[in-house]
Amino acid sequence: MGVFPMYKAAEFAITAIRYLFEGYCLCLLFREFTKPKIRQRTVHGFLVIMVWLIIKIAVRYAMYANSQIALEMEMPYFVFKLIVIYLIGVFLYQGSQSAKIFIALLFVALDSIFNQIGYAVMLFLNYGAEKLSEVMYNVAIIPTMVKYIDLLAEVIIEILLYLSVKIIMKNHSRPIDGSNTKETIFYTLPAFMGALTAIIFRFIIAVINKEHHLVYYDSYIEIYLFITLISVVVWLAILYSFKLQQEMAGLQEERTQKNVLENQISQMENSMLEMERFYESVSHVKHDMKNQMAVMEKLLREWRITENEEITGYFEDMQKTLMNLEQKIHTGNVVSDAVISSKFYYASKELNGICLEADGFLLTDKVHVRAYDIGIILNNGLDNAIEACRKARLKNPDKELYIQIKSFWKLNMFFIEIENSFDGEVKWGKDGYPCTTKADSNLHGIGLKNIRYCALKYAGDMDCIAEKGRFILSVMLKG
Repeated sequence: MGVFPMYKAAEFAITAIRYLFEGYCLCLLFREFTKPKIRQRTVHGFLVIMVWLIIKIAVRYAMYANSQIALEMEMPYFVFKLIVIYLIGVFLYQGSQSAKIFIALLFVALDSIFNQIGYAVMLFLNYGAEKLSEVMYNVAIIPTMVKYIDLLAEVIIEILLYLSVKIIMKNHSRPIDGSNTKETIFYTLPAFMGALTAIIFRFIIAVINKEHHLVYYDSYIEIYLFITLISVVVWLAILYSFKLQQEMAGLQEERTQKNVLENQISQMENSMLEMERFYESVSHVKHDMKNQMAVMEKLLREWRITENEEITGYFEDMQKTLMNLEQKIHTGNVVSDAVISSKFYYASKELNGICLEADGFLLTDKVHVRAYDIGIILNNGLDNAIEACRKARLKNPDKELYIQIKSFWKLNMFFIEIENSFDGEVKWGKDGYPCTTKADSNLHGIGLKNIRYCALKYAGDMDCIAEKGRFILSVMLKG
């Protein structure tokens, strides 16, 4: 077998592998930004790869066999690829239409840019081979070497495509919101401009006159260098613009969440203050009622009315009612007493047989943390604990449930720990918080973020530990 047939075989094999690899990269993008419509992800991947392979082979042998036809069909082929990739997303994947449009534009842009760079590199290598052949007349292997170098350049281009896709995936932290038109434009515009730039450069390098195909590079080598440099800049701009837009979306989301947290905390602060005043007034009323009951009991004995069973029974019922008003939780703070009592009461009604314990939680004068901040921590922490216990009970009706609250000092830091049962399954989000199970994903981690916001006010922090069927929320405060 001669050198030329070997080269042809290698060229066909590498070309087929290239197209399969490009289809795989396209599949990675769809998996990152959308979800398959059926569970068999391998089926989706196979279909995407095969569709892309058929399109590329058909275009290669139908269009690029004739350079004049190829140049004339550059724009229709660009539109055709966009439509095909978008339809793949529509029929095989579920997700926002903006995400599917972005995938189509991004992939076509990267494909066009890298093909443009590869085309320019090919022209450069051919030019270098011609110059080398003029100097070394007897070296007949130089053209063959150039062809193999062309194949190597194609392999490098595919590696760059894969790295680009991985960079996009790495920087993807927030979904593309299809309802936000401005955001969609910011995502898609750089990719669209990149693809159009690659096509325009193709027309700059090569034009068609009435008789034959002309390559400007034959006369102006500077054009190649300029276009290659601009292509690389456009490629990097696409990657950086996506990263920048994701960071901007993250900052906007954090700003929105911060406003939500501040509003919630402000409302809870007012509620806690009202609760504190209310329970203080209740304490005074209970104290006064005790004194009045004691006086009434003395009068009844003096007047010998206690011999009347009806009056005696009524009086005993009043005493029992007054005793029920007594707080069973005593932490040293009326707000925390009220919050824990109400949450424990709710948990005992919703979850039969749950063990509730707060004896180890105590607030003394040494703890210089505002009452409503403690209330926010307990309120959100206990809500999450009760929800976790509810999920555990649904998964295992016979599971023994518990919620335990305790506090302790370590050096000059005050710790609050809420420990509870849970079903043993927890998924951590990229923000370090457990993923929400609520239908509205915008509520993800709001309770824990409220807690952490309060902890940071006191130069502290929050940590979550999940192990062996128990979940521990630990809040550190500089007391």
